[in-house]
Amino acid sequence: MAQIEMINVQKFFGQNQVLKDLHLTIEDGEFVVMLGQSGGGKTTALRAIAGLETVTSGKILIDGVEVQDRKAADRDIAFVFQSFSLYPHMTVRENIAFPLRAVRMDGAERDAAVNETAETLQISQHLDSKPSALSGGDMQRVAIGRALVRRPQALLMDEPLGVLDSKLREQMRAEIKRLHIARGSTSVYVTHDQIEAMSLADRIVILHDGVLQQVGSPDDVYLNPTNLFVAKFVGSPIMNIADISIEGTHATLAGGGGFALDENLLSGLRKTTEGVKLGIRPEAVLIADQQTQGYVEAVSTNIEPLGSHDIVDVRLGDTVLRARTESGFVGGEGQSVWVGLDASQAHFFDNKTELNLRGAV
Repeated sequence: MAQIEMINVQKFFGQNQVLKDLHLTIEDGEFVVMLGQSGGGKTTALRAIAGLETVTSGKILIDGVEVQDRKAADRDIAFVFQSFSLYPHMTVRENIAFPLRAVRMDGAERDAAVNETAETLQISQHLDSKPSALSGGDMQRVAIGRALVRRPQALLMDEPLGVLDSKLREQMRAEIKRLHIARGSTSVYVTHDQIEAMSLADRIVILHDGVLQQVGSPDDVYLNPTNLFVAKFVGSPIMNIADISIEGTHATLAGGGGFALDENLLSGLRKTTEGVKLGIRPEAVLIADQQTQGYVEAVSTNIEPLGSHDIVDVRLGDTVLRARTESGFVGGEGQSVWVGLDASQAHFFDNKTELNLRGAV
């Protein structure tokens, strides 16, 4: 397996810069997920590692060796595309064996490698079938098997589950994670799906407009977003963001309503003169059905029942906050409730720089 480094990588398509001074290290055996919106640069970064895109400047190293000027075939990296890209006239066995035939591997050795890969991916029963006879999940297993059969230094995957339905996506997420653990491979996975990122990654790399926003474990990026983009992009429902004014230890929301905050929390903030936004996750918005010390009165405006819990919108002055509650805790719209905040989970963002004033891991 391999360590992958991207050092000050820039990529232009004409006048359009899609990667901006990207610096990233992916450790040997690590599962890294590149997460971001469409057009954020994540697929371009993946293709640059694979050698499918040249970089305008910067270095790409695999195990300390510069490869940015090498062809894709000379980098010993496998790539799994969103489309299955299987040869329809070949059997599953022939599809998986294709990369081994290309390097003229001995027949017996090739058959053993194909059988081992098929067993690992639980598709041995389909080896003599054509792709048209397979389900979407099994076709993706074949595509992954074709990539893995020659035991590359790293496996790169570009939204490999994007064309599958939700049930198959869930099954294949578990399979990909199991396969990564079993093989100990260095894996880089591109997606815009937060559930995939949070469930698969050792570390998540968040890209936006070609700029690296944050790198960290799933918990890091969820609990300690480095800036407003990450705070609003990661999480479902997204983090509540509200304009506030702070006077002493009291934070007042736009249009009225406010909360007392811990003096130690406020004293630890980096200073700003540009104004502050409050960020608070729905699970840190606390709802009571009776008057409670430190809580302020509000009105429920919408309820989304999600089975295990509800998402409840509450209005305080001009501000609407979303809260996660027990299922059925708030009876309906227009109901008076009392709202508090778990201040330990509160974040404060500079209005100009959009940086988290509490810092981020």
